[in-house]
Amino acid sequence: MVTAAAAAHDAVRTVIDSRPGAASLAQAWSAVARAALSTAARLVAPGIRWYASGSVGRGDALPGSDLETVAVRGDDITLESALAQAAHAHELLACCGFRADDNGAVASRVRFNRTAQEWAAGIGRWAADPTSDRGVVMVGLLADARALGDGPDLRDQAGIAVRAQPRALVAILQDATYPRAYIPSRLRALTSGDARIDIKHAAVDPVVRIARWAALSCGSDALPTAERIGAAAGTRYLDPDDARVLAKCHAIGSSIRWRVRAARWDTNSEALADEHVELSNLSPQDRTALRSIGRELSGVRRKLDYLASTSTFSTW
Repeated sequence: MVTAAAAAHDAVRTVIDSRPGAASLAQAWSAVARAALSTAARLVAPGIRWYASGSVGRGDALPGSDLETVAVRGDDITLESALAQAAHAHELLACCGFRADDNGAVASRVRFNRTAQEWAAGIGRWAADPTSDRGVVMVGLLADARALGDGPDLRDQAGIAVRAQPRALVAILQDATYPRAYIPSRLRALTSGDARIDIKHAAVDPVVRIARWAALSCGSDALPTAERIGAAAGTRYLDPDDARVLAKCHAIGSSIRWRVRAARWDTNSEALADEHVELSNLSPQDRTALRSIGRELSGVRRKLDYLASTSTFSTW
């Protein structure tokens, strides 16, 4: 397994110069990461059913992305045993270059390792009261969860639950439109010296979150962000123009993000995990594109926030 993973990482070096599209590369790398997780689970954690979540689950993961996991353990397996198995699997994956989620969303933690009944009960609680017990975060994690084998359809359960609870969808939208990072304007960069940007959180993650909300709202089972946008386009939740803007922002933002990561590919894993870059290190075209993304995302956020304050998205 270690040899195969090393070969996969070496293969990335060979394709960097050929400049493949970020979307096709993400689809391929996500499949590699899921295969690695399936193999690790089969070798050292056969007693639990695994799900890949986050970018790997969606199919959006660029090489170097971290790995979010959740697990369903059988009623005959103790929590301690399931956690130990999951920890062992992630240790093996780390040896192969697949690092665990930076925020700790992994099956080796109690919150993400439950029985089917415990997951069902949790989903009901989070949908009914999304502002408590990190409900929005947990629903989002399950909405991106792709099963690696048989097991309960946690993604479908989460979708059904939140569509039955208008408060849940409102909370998910509020979370999606909340700005976590920004792209500094040319004037701000000149006057304050603030010219450092987190490409993921400023240009890519906002689209991912809005697309997830839109897919949950309209009942789409799509996973990749681009497919979620396409599925929701033209519905009451996302008009065609906004969908085109979001799709363009995601495609361009992901491409710039990959170019930055590709330049760091032969460095240590900490450099790959760091999504920050100085604007001065980007080409003029990329700086212009990122500032355009910032403006367009701000416009879509404001529009969705306004529509949410009306009855546009109400199904009741």
